[in-house]
Amino acid sequence: MKNKQIATLIENQELNGIELYFESIPSEETRNAMKSAGFRWNRNKKCWYAKDTADTRKAASIFTDPNSTTTAAPAVAKKAPAAINLDNLGQNRPCLYGAELSKAIRDELKRRGATGCTVRNRYHDAYTVTIKATAEDFASVEEMKERYTRSAFYCDLARDNGLYMNGRYIYESDYEAADEAGKDALHTEYVIYSAKRLSNVNWHHFDREYYWEFTEAFYNKVQAVIRIANQWNYDNSDIMTDYFDVGYYLDIDIKKPEDFEPRHEMTEAERTAYAEEVKRNEEERAEALRKYEEERKAAEERAKAYEEKRKADREIILNDITIEDLNEEQQIYITNLVGGIGKESTLKELDETLSDYDRPLEDALITRKVTFSTREAFELFGNYLIDDFDFLTGKGGTGSEDIRLEGIKDLYKLTTDQRNSVKWYLCDCVAIYVGEELQIVCDPEGFSYSRYTYKLTANSEILNAKRETERQQNESKVLDPFYFPEALDEQIKNIATGQSITIYQTDGWMLNNIYGGSGTVEAITPGTWAQHNGYYITLSSGKKRKDVFIRDRHDMLIYDGIRPLLPDSITRRKISDKMYELLNYDELFRNILKYYEDKPLIDTIQR
Repeated sequence: MKNKQIATLIENQELNGIELYFESIPSEETRNAMKSAGFRWNRNKKCWYAKDTADTRKAASIFTDPNSTTTAAPAVAKKAPAAINLDNLGQNRPCLYGAELSKAIRDELKRRGATGCTVRNRYHDAYTVTIKATAEDFASVEEMKERYTRSAFYCDLARDNGLYMNGRYIYESDYEAADEAGKDALHTEYVIYSAKRLSNVNWHHFDREYYWEFTEAFYNKVQAVIRIANQWNYDNSDIMTDYFDVGYYLDIDIKKPEDFEPRHEMTEAERTAYAEEVKRNEEERAEALRKYEEERKAAEERAKAYEEKRKADREIILNDITIEDLNEEQQIYITNLVGGIGKESTLKELDETLSDYDRPLEDALITRKVTFSTREAFELFGNYLIDDFDFLTGKGGTGSEDIRLEGIKDLYKLTTDQRNSVKWYLCDCVAIYVGEELQIVCDPEGFSYSRYTYKLTANSEILNAKRETERQQNESKVLDPFYFPEALDEQIKNIATGQSITIYQTDGWMLNNIYGGSGTVEAITPGTWAQHNGYYITLSSGKKRKDVFIRDRHDMLIYDGIRPLLPDSITRRKISDKMYELLNYDELFRNILKYYEDKPLIDTIQR
């Protein structure tokens, strides 16, 4: 050993160890020799230490004997790590929490041969498994650079807008400005920095390509530890949407030696193993590509065969049907139909949907009959419900005979209560028959396929459409007409200065506080409040003055005169002798409209 440095040996009886102290920093050759002999660096005591055994004593004599001519320390024999048993993972696992689960994980790791692991419960549903790693568990710089190539390094620089290493950021421009030697130096510096920095792994994304710092053996060990520690867990997370739903959170920490420095070169065995791994991966990719090509060709053949069969089936369908458009006297109205959720591709799928969902019943007005002469042709059509057919084009939709809807251009302006009070039906639908027997009703909703398909129920009735629609019209005539408020710019003309008024409007805070104010109108001034345009009404009552802001699309009633406080029967509902329930705004305004017999000056309550 050239430039041999002599150390002082001190026994540590308390820990059954020996310690070597050098006067100056040993050479790299000496440090490597000590590492191979089983010595480790203690940063606090500034010494190299090992267990006191015959092997370490023999190795220590090389560094403490000035007359020793041995050039290398004998390596301490190491036992080959036992294989980790992963058989029958997760079978019959009880529900455990806290310290009990920590102990169960710890015992299971030990029982299955995963050595060097400690487990702790950080808080109620979070556990940390720490895996003790040696320098040999990390790949050499040469191997890391093979796994994490310069092109990948450059892509990360560009994608992440720079990478941090050793106290500074390196950017894409720095890499591009360097020569070949400089680029290789940056690449080497980054892989060394990453290996020394790595302290934990993400078990959600523990893919080999992202953990190139590990040797293959240690990567497999960490993967096995994750699987063992997760036996009691469940994971319903969706990482793509940052949605996490797990039984417990698991952290995997890697504890490296204090003096860890990655090796620079691969051993011959590692080089051979890596070459075999690369060859194996290439063969697997080639096999996967071969299977993909086989599946693609098979899919093309299936698609071609399906299209040929589809064309033949459509020809049978179109040659078997009779299409009849019904005039007003012939049109029929069918009640209590049941349908799927929409876009069922076959009648079989429709039946499965009907068995899985409790669907509301619908009525339909039929304006076209399509009659199959044979059941075989109809059953073929039942396999192509989402195929385009000319006899379905443009048909379907929603209609009503409620005369209250006359003149309403935009039905989406109806409130929920208004919509629920209207009798709706499926209009302009197509009825599919086999001979004289009705089979299904199609509502294409303006498309060319049966977007919604319906079947008869035991309570379905087939009626004359003209008589049924006339009956529905007559029933709607006795209903209270819908009220759609005029624009506030028009209604404000009903109020004049000097007039006494009472304002009821929602305040957005308390459900029963709808008194906007009362008094004599002193002024009506256009203005704004927040983002809203409206009017400020200045009210006076004795010496008091108050400005009330009113606007469109805000529930409000304004009555002529000063009105007294509303009785409790209008504003709340009795639950028991001692308890009352406050009414919501909708009920309050309905009660006010019924309570006062005269018409409001301003009414913005849609109903």
